[in-house]
Amino acid sequence: AITFGYSPVMIEHLFDEALVWCLREGREAMDWSDVQQAKLTEEIGLAQPVEYTEQEKRIIATHEAGHAVVAYMFGVGRKLEVLSIIKRAESLGLLAHSDTEERYTRTRSELVSAIQINFGGMTAEELFFGEAGTGPAGDLQSATLLAAQMVGSFGMAGTLVSYDAMDTGPLRQGIVARVVGDDEGRRNLERILERCKADVRELLDANRHLVVALRDALLEREELVGDEIIEVLQQAQTSADTARATVEMPEETPAS
Repeated sequence: AITFGYSPVMIEHLFDEALVWCLREGREAMDWSDVQQAKLTEEIGLAQPVEYTEQEKRIIATHEAGHAVVAYMFGVGRKLEVLSIIKRAESLGLLAHSDTEERYTRTRSELVSAIQINFGGMTAEELFFGEAGTGPAGDLQSATLLAAQMVGSFGMAGTLVSYDAMDTGPLRQGIVARVVGDDEGRRNLERILERCKADVRELLDANRHLVVALRDALLEREELVGDEIIEVLQQAQTSADTARATVEMPEETPAS
């Protein structure tokens, strides 16, 4: 599933790169983590050894943890692959996730889920630091595009009119510009984005312990792969459930 759209040559090159990662570590056989690292290198770029300030590192870790918690709890058919605060190309950190199986179409709920995942980082920053920085710029771009497609291309938000059917000649605008340029379309667009962000805020506010657990794991290890992400989340949830049960347990009345 993680090589959806890859040609046979691209897959071969992916395993060549994974073997290089294995050899760098001095191991005799490559494993799944090598494949994950190779995929990140191929699609995003090599890790760049930069030093963040302590505060910036904490913000980035919180941001990425927010994405992961939303993907874990709201994600429809998503598989968490890599959670990282290591800089690659223009990305200061990332959550890599994919379909659990190859898909060619998306439902409305899946598109809403994707928008919600995009809002995870920004909302986590706001909850834990009182404001968001410049980090969510790419997330907002992705969320806006998805919401605009729901409004203007897929008939999923208040109108069955296709904005894609509008012929504007050689200087044809993209779907976002068309939707934003229409008053009703913009209102529908903003309604989707605001609703998704509100749902994410409610989710993260109620599950701060999960964000904290992933944030702290990232601050310690910088990168989590596959089951490592799930293990941190499950351990944090188990600890929270145990603590809650202890608090709610009624005291025994002493025998007279």
